[in-house]
Amino acid sequence: MGKPATILASIALITITAGFGFAETFHNGHTGACEGCHGSSGADGSYASLLGADASSTCLRCHAAANPQDYQIATDPPPADGLPPKAMTPAGDFAYLKKNYTWTNGNGSRGQSPGERHGHNILAAGYGYVADSTLNVSPGGTYPAGQLSCISCHDPHGNYRLVDVYGTITTDHNPIGESGSYGAVPTADAAVGSYRLLAGKGYQPKGSTHVFANDPPIAVAPKEYNRSESTSDTRVAYGKGMSKWCANCHEALLGGSANHLHPADAELGPIAGMYNNYIKSGDMSGMQAGAYTSLVPFQTAEATDPQQLSMEVTSTAGPNPNDRVTCLTCHRAHASGWDSITRWNARGTFITVAGEYPGTDAGGNGRDGENSTGKLMAEYKAAMYNRDAAKFAVFQRQLCNKCHGKD
Repeated sequence: MGKPATILASIALITITAGFGFAETFHNGHTGACEGCHGSSGADGSYASLLGADASSTCLRCHAAANPQDYQIATDPPPADGLPPKAMTPAGDFAYLKKNYTWTNGNGSRGQSPGERHGHNILAAGYGYVADSTLNVSPGGTYPAGQLSCISCHDPHGNYRLVDVYGTITTDHNPIGESGSYGAVPTADAAVGSYRLLAGKGYQPKGSTHVFANDPPIAVAPKEYNRSESTSDTRVAYGKGMSKWCANCHEALLGGSANHLHPADAELGPIAGMYNNYIKSGDMSGMQAGAYTSLVPFQTAEATDPQQLSMEVTSTAGPNPNDRVTCLTCHRAHASGWDSITRWNARGTFITVAGEYPGTDAGGNGRDGENSTGKLMAEYKAAMYNRDAAKFAVFQRQLCNKCHGKD
């Protein structure tokens, strides 16, 4: 009896650790092998312990690396001063939480951008991630900052599943057959997991009293998503429920508020035309067919069919009037090089100065701190996912103008 068990254990280990496809092989849209996170079971057969110091540390055992690839979302160890984090996933790189930037503004005053302002401050003691020291609860909500972890958003056991093409999410219908992150369609006999194992209605993270009110969004990502965008954009096709899902913790921000003036989950209407025409500052000659940029993504109407969204993943087309602005139109989900997890530097006047990215090693006004935010030019470019500065205007202003065209 011992020999077959050993063979099975070896096969399981190979399955868990084998190269590309780990996220699909191990999770496959739902929970992986218990031993992958909990180690061996106790004498009573339960899996009470974790392999990491805490939930997030357990996740980062697989999802952090010195040179992140595929499913890895944190550069570890974090890069030294002057070097940028390396992951370029749509959600960003958690290592930006450890990058503190200081600078001198053009008027001589000092500025700073502390790491904790760059993203969701997860607790991961094994990797040096700590709670936000400024915010006690989620902006616009009540989620305790001292309890924020990977499993605050992602259901570690992957119970949420899409059971039809109409957006029906349950936790107890058909078994999950495939990941729901890459366009798989549920069948009469098998569901697909929720996008990125995101939790849904009724979810209560362990150790928290916070209960989710909204189900996960329907979305589709390309298989290769952790990459430079120097030649093309990485497009995640967001469907129904993206902003509502964020509102599980940021309840008051969905429709705009005194502290967050921009609404989310609203149809673009005539703004879609502005988005499609806008190429860069001073250039409104664009066409819808090539208008998309992952620096300003949007939600495809109220789409719920993964097949429809799969076609969007490879499209360069901009929005239609019934498509929607989302929280992720301006923010990344994990962390970025900029305050408030924005997709570009929203603090400075210019994104490019005299045709180059700003930086502390740049010339002229490109050196000004409000433009460089304390980064070297190479760091700035990396935070822009390696886009060539020549894709923007010589003096490119804020990308709010992609929708509002005020430059």
